[in-house]
Amino acid sequence: MKTRMDELLNGASRIAVCGHLRPDGDCIGSTLGLRAYVQAIRPDIRADVWLDPFPESYQILPGADQVNTGDPSVRPDILFVMDCSDPNRIGRGRDLCEKAGKVICIDHHMTNGGFADENIIYPDYSSACEVLYTLLDEGRMNRDAAACLYTGIASDTGVFQYASVTEDTMRRAGKLISFGIDFPKILTETCFEVRFTHQKLMALALERMEIMPDGRGVVSWISQEDYKRLHSSVMETDGIVEQMRCTRGIDYSVLFYETEPGTYKISFRSRGATNVGEAARLLGGGGHKLAAGASLTGMDYEQMKQRVESVIRQAGEQKSAAAKEQGERR
Repeated sequence: MKTRMDELLNGASRIAVCGHLRPDGDCIGSTLGLRAYVQAIRPDIRADVWLDPFPESYQILPGADQVNTGDPSVRPDILFVMDCSDPNRIGRGRDLCEKAGKVICIDHHMTNGGFADENIIYPDYSSACEVLYTLLDEGRMNRDAAACLYTGIASDTGVFQYASVTEDTMRRAGKLISFGIDFPKILTETCFEVRFTHQKLMALALERMEIMPDGRGVVSWISQEDYKRLHSSVMETDGIVEQMRCTRGIDYSVLFYETEPGTYKISFRSRGATNVGEAARLLGGGGHKLAAGASLTGMDYEQMKQRVESVIRQAGEQKSAAAKEQGERR
């Protein structure tokens, strides 16, 4: 059966696949999954994956040991950019945007304005892996591709607990399991099991956690000095903001973590009442209503907290104004 992916690959002999800065499970799963699928159905096509360093837990995925092994000077016929809403957030492989014959973006972020030559963006889907799944032929799927796609879907849905999960999401995940993947091992090692140093970093962030002035959120921070002291790294911040959001009576959580001296990445999570995607957008970032990110530079913790409080309030005011306008139209 001819699929959209067959059409996209038509005429190509060499492709490259890349993702966003600080790749997460969905980014890693979609890049590795696409390569595994292409290698299975089109062995005549050379497929290289380019990614920034990622957590070692994802090394269990098929093909993870072959990342960044291609020749970056070679011009690919197609560059697939996975799970990335902004060309400025492309990690390793960004230089290929100028060299590639065609750039195709496959994504699910509502803030993606369509920067590629061809954009396949489904904002209502749980993950880039789920978007990618719809472009492929189930009948030609192999176990390696299935393992990668399942990992990405599970990761970006908080192991199927977020509101982005639909009946179709569960059906697709179930179909991926049917290829014989060891999904208990995948979930344990990529979603639940963490290093001792990660636990120490999370403990520090939770100890510092405080209530936001509006009483609806919690906030904390991690510095580069903390990484050094705990023998940890920025890659071990994953999951901390999600744990913060589990605080009873709280709608949203915010974590500031220093990525380089003076620059802090902001991770937002929401239970639903707060549109953190809009708050992140106001800071020059992006994401979804329930999960988003941005960056701030040259501010101390109190200044960052005040800035975030301001954009969350502004996002709430915009939501109220939109609701009022819709009510008046009715």
